[in-house]
Amino acid sequence: MAQDWMVAPMNRYSRVLTTRGGALVLAAGLLLGAVAGAAGASTASAKAQANKTLLLLTDMPKGWTAVKHTNGGGGNFPGAKQLAGCIGVASSLITSNPPSVNSPNFTSKDQTLEVDDNVSIFHSTKVAHAQYAAISNAKTPACMATLMNTTFKTQIVSGAPKGTTVGTITVVHAASQKGTSAFAIGAPVSSGGVTLKLNMIMVFFIKGQLGEQITYYGYGPVFPASLAAHLTSVAAGRI
Repeated sequence: MAQDWMVAPMNRYSRVLTTRGGALVLAAGLLLGAVAGAAGASTASAKAQANKTLLLLTDMPKGWTAVKHTNGGGGNFPGAKQLAGCIGVASSLITSNPPSVNSPNFTSKDQTLEVDDNVSIFHSTKVAHAQYAAISNAKTPACMATLMNTTFKTQIVSGAPKGTTVGTITVVHAASQKGTSAFAIGAPVSSGGVTLKLNMIMVFFIKGQLGEQITYYGYGPVFPASLAAHLTSVAAGRI
């Protein structure tokens, strides 16, 4: 399972928000990667095709802004063997890393909502379907939650300002449109006397050799379900 699908938000994001109570670090942890194919699966034409499916700033509500995507992912991560064993897949499916493309990071005017879109290019349609099966597995949310509340929570806190605490991280399968699979992740984070709830909705779908992951972040508020459904429909119509 490739890092961009299964580990991406954990490795990509350490979000600092400024509130009236001071700076609050929000680290988003997610542990699924995509089932990747052999090295060299990507070609220039495949990446060009994948780029055409990504969400655009013009798809966002008025007043939103876009900044270049930065990726802190890649490489192995602690807990891969544990997660694979819990789900019932080979560790190599989680630690492999297929080629991918990313949209910019889109942020609402008040900085409380964010959207990130990623498309992975798999070695074959068979691999893409295997990845989607792992994402949709009934065991996956509980397996993710276990790892996020142990190994990854320690990693989050160790990289945050002194005094930062992370409460119980919840992971559940979420309702989503036909042909997609989704997770809802919640994590209360406290720092400097301020507590804020990080809410994430991650939506996954595939077509051919392409696998798309859209992450909807709510820094305090829950990301509006109607907007998430609209943007997912827009992206699904392009893939």
